[in-house]
Amino acid sequence: MPASDYKPMKTTHLLLYLLTSTFLSAQPDSSDSLLKVSRTMKADTSKVNLLNEIAWNLKYSDPKRSMEIVQEALALGEQKKFWPGIATSYKTMGVLMDEAGNMSKSISYYEKAIYYYRKNKDVLGVAKSEGNIGMLYRELGRDKEAIQKFESSLSLFIRKDYPVGQYLIYQNLSMCWNSLRNREKSLDYIKKAYTVMKSLGMEDPTVYGNMGTAYMDTDDQQAVFYLKKAIEICNATNNGHTSSSWLSNLAFLYRKQKKYDEAIRLYKQSIEMAPNKYESNSMKTHQGLAQTYAAVRNFEDAYTYLTGYTNIKDSLFSLETNKQLSELTKKYDTEKKQLQIMALKQQRSVQNKQLKSEQQQKYVYAGVMVVFLFLGVSLFSSLRQKSKSNKIILEQKEQVEKQKELVDEKNKEITDSITYAKRLQDAILPADAYWKSCLPESFVLYQPKDIVAGDFYWLEEITSSGEDAADLVFFAAADCTGHGVPGAMVSVVCSNALNRTVLEFGLTDPGQILDKTRDLVIETFRKSSENVQDGMDISLCCLNRKTSELKWAGANNPLWYVSPSSKELEEIKPNKQPIGNYAELKPFTTHTVQLEKETTVYLFTDGYADQFGGSNGKKYKAKQMKETLLSVAKSSMNVQKKTLEDAFASWKGVIEQIDDVCIIGVRI
Repeated sequence: MPASDYKPMKTTHLLLYLLTSTFLSAQPDSSDSLLKVSRTMKADTSKVNLLNEIAWNLKYSDPKRSMEIVQEALALGEQKKFWPGIATSYKTMGVLMDEAGNMSKSISYYEKAIYYYRKNKDVLGVAKSEGNIGMLYRELGRDKEAIQKFESSLSLFIRKDYPVGQYLIYQNLSMCWNSLRNREKSLDYIKKAYTVMKSLGMEDPTVYGNMGTAYMDTDDQQAVFYLKKAIEICNATNNGHTSSSWLSNLAFLYRKQKKYDEAIRLYKQSIEMAPNKYESNSMKTHQGLAQTYAAVRNFEDAYTYLTGYTNIKDSLFSLETNKQLSELTKKYDTEKKQLQIMALKQQRSVQNKQLKSEQQQKYVYAGVMVVFLFLGVSLFSSLRQKSKSNKIILEQKEQVEKQKELVDEKNKEITDSITYAKRLQDAILPADAYWKSCLPESFVLYQPKDIVAGDFYWLEEITSSGEDAADLVFFAAADCTGHGVPGAMVSVVCSNALNRTVLEFGLTDPGQILDKTRDLVIETFRKSSENVQDGMDISLCCLNRKTSELKWAGANNPLWYVSPSSKELEEIKPNKQPIGNYAELKPFTTHTVQLEKETTVYLFTDGYADQFGGSNGKKYKAKQMKETLLSVAKSSMNVQKKTLEDAFASWKGVIEQIDDVCIIGVRI
């Protein structure tokens, strides 16, 4: 894994806390007594300040109450035109919205705070709020906008000679430039943060850790020194869990220096200290540990951690997709409710006007004709207003329905796109008729987890006449990285590579086919500017239909077969390496077996055996899968497929399918 994949430790909410702190800290339980005092005070600027202080003290312990009190302070501040109090109220509301996860609303409140800080000529207030907006942009991944805010904030901190603010802004600018892959600027800003930190007499592990990370591309010795220093400070302050990414970065450097034992120790320590298993650094740590084990030829542990890396990667993709869909639905529901509330308010307004008009009619009923005429005009005006209101309500209803149609249309577009992707993937799968013509006694159990899959099955035949007549059929079960749309995209690349290897390059030896396929896959992904680590596991057979000789090679996936005279499944183990980028590439081994007639051969991916279910929610496992196959090995191929389908459905029960499933059975 290149050093550029590592990210600096984020100072999450540190800037927000330090740059928003204005009031003296009070004990949480003193807020009630301060609130009682505020109720006895007259409505003046002192009361605004006190209410703001109470709201600030309650922002984490009771955010709902804090918002109620700060809104009271804001209303009083606006009444008195007290700019400092109004600015402070908006700043507190910005913090509350950030804690609630509503970053767009938080940014809006900070912008309002900046407006009133400027009216009051409070330069530091403007600088702090600009810095907080910059940090929110950075959390949203909008680094260029964040840099603009940070630079604006920094110029004000320098102007007011405020070193604490400069120190925090330098750190965040370093992180933004690191995210934009500008290592030179990232290193320059973290050095400036280091200089200010030393002048303040502080020892912040974040500065040391980010300094070490910034040096990783240019100076291993400096990087190791600063990363060790950051970890040492964290350990000394019993805050070791914050050093997870630095441990991972340091492990990467030791792996680079071939200090494998130390690298493995630090990678494992990083995983233990990770605050969340399913996050980006944990994923890269599993990948680094797999590569380290591969370098020392411990392929079993390498495969274990590579599997962990793949699972975390898939989970992150799934979480991100669910989050985007959830946000879209939430936005639609919110807008719908707002329109309904507006319509209801307008309806009530019309009803109130009607009631008022009826009361007026009672009072003027006995009046003169002029009053009757006035009443007629009023009634006509009221009806016209009601007509207008009803028209507005109908228009708003139409808008809500149109927005719902837009959301439904977007969902349909997404589903249609995935369905079309399935048609494209189906095009790379062999047609049923072609499969049966090549392998009459066979079955294919293919159950994608989603509409499209990372698993695929493949078939090709080579027949010729003459002295060197050939009657070969190639068939394979493959498992590409991931599932769903990402897995399907990789499957298209890998299937195309297999076709080229056999049809274009004319290879017939399974081991050589996998070697060439790997070269083509790596060459395809190398064209990308990203460091793509995707590939596939595969079990590949070449059957000579004239002689019943079977040649086989496998990448991580084995071959099972059972002869008519045997009561056990025989297994040929695969090479422990994938088709794709890998720490130590080796040629794939070709195994040759002379099969008896009526021998049944099984190829498969790991989705069936890895499925959770049963009474205890455990994995099905390879052992139980072997027992199921052995029990039906002498039955017809249709019966075997039906038995496998029923066993899988029964085991899975109500638990969601976790991966694509592909099993091929062929009777010789």
